[in-house]
Amino acid sequence: MARSIFFYTDSRELGGAENAMLMLLESLAAERWRPTLLLNDAASADRLAELGAGLGVPVARVPEMPLGLSGARRVPALARLLRRESPDLFHAHLSAPLAAKWGLSAAVLARIPTVATVQLVPAFEPDRAARLQLRALAAGIDRYVAVSEDIAQELRTRFHWPARKIEVVRNAVAVERFERPRSDALRAELSGGCELPIVLTCARLDDQKGHPTLFRAAAETPGAIFALAGDGPLHGELEGEADRLGLGDRVVFLGRRTDVPDLLAACDIFVLPSLYEGTSLAVLEAMAAGRAVVSSSIGGTDELIEDGVSGLLVAPGDAAALGGAIRRLLGDPALRASMAARARERARAEFTRQEMAKRVERVYAEVLGR
Repeated sequence: MARSIFFYTDSRELGGAENAMLMLLESLAAERWRPTLLLNDAASADRLAELGAGLGVPVARVPEMPLGLSGARRVPALARLLRRESPDLFHAHLSAPLAAKWGLSAAVLARIPTVATVQLVPAFEPDRAARLQLRALAAGIDRYVAVSEDIAQELRTRFHWPARKIEVVRNAVAVERFERPRSDALRAELSGGCELPIVLTCARLDDQKGHPTLFRAAAETPGAIFALAGDGPLHGELEGEADRLGLGDRVVFLGRRTDVPDLLAACDIFVLPSLYEGTSLAVLEAMAAGRAVVSSSIGGTDELIEDGVSGLLVAPGDAAALGGAIRRLLGDPALRASMAARARERARAEFTRQEMAKRVERVYAEVLGR
């Protein structure tokens, strides 16, 4: 008989952490696991609910549980719901260590076996109260899943969570979705019909992703078009920065796109200048699509890309190094092809969604076995 799992997130947006959760929902063995997606009832979670339902997963909505006292007051009601529904397992998906803490508290209070996946550890220092709350919560959670060795290390050293409870399971990619032929029409759309090579970046337009560094590198790389897929709070500011640097039509803001596999097939190289990541889905998708990658040498990403073999890594925030790496790949088609082939080979061998699901299922089995 299939075991029931409540997947929970308090996220208000659809980003990498949420897409990773949806991929796991899609990839679990249906004969062994019966998931339900538990989301907050804010309108901002409607799209996530839509996507979950599109996978055939039942979706339940509960009141929002913000980090302050108003969220804490809702813990008993959620604990009562969990006792009543009595799932075999509660799996929370965290975009940061402080995320979903009240949902996790309710699961621990209800004595439901609990797993928490941590997708990202931003550069912040929690105050003393938050640190004590997290330490107390960690005592009740059965297992943490860190999506990179770097995050696992952060959880052990910065938050002092028990090492025995932390398992590393990296994110994955649906490699079968990235077998796309190049579209000449899409390439012409991205380049404005010119013959320049195309450098693609898929990322939210916010501080984490390092777009200003990319723009400074672009200013020193006149022979290329830089296409940006994604939107976010810095859209207007970044458009102004591109104008200030005189990049004109060479930086193309594409907004949110649902055709990322086609965009990757149409570009020449993929660049992600992030300041920090967990295990970047964007990098994994570029690897699966067979595109050479230039990225920041940061925790998580340096576990995906072997510098000089399957891509090039540069120090975060170093525009000169980033521009040099981009120009090196654009100027050497043989090197570009070699790195792209190695990247695709590694994605297929190590980062498939099926392998990721198997590793998470082993965590479930261990927790339930105890």
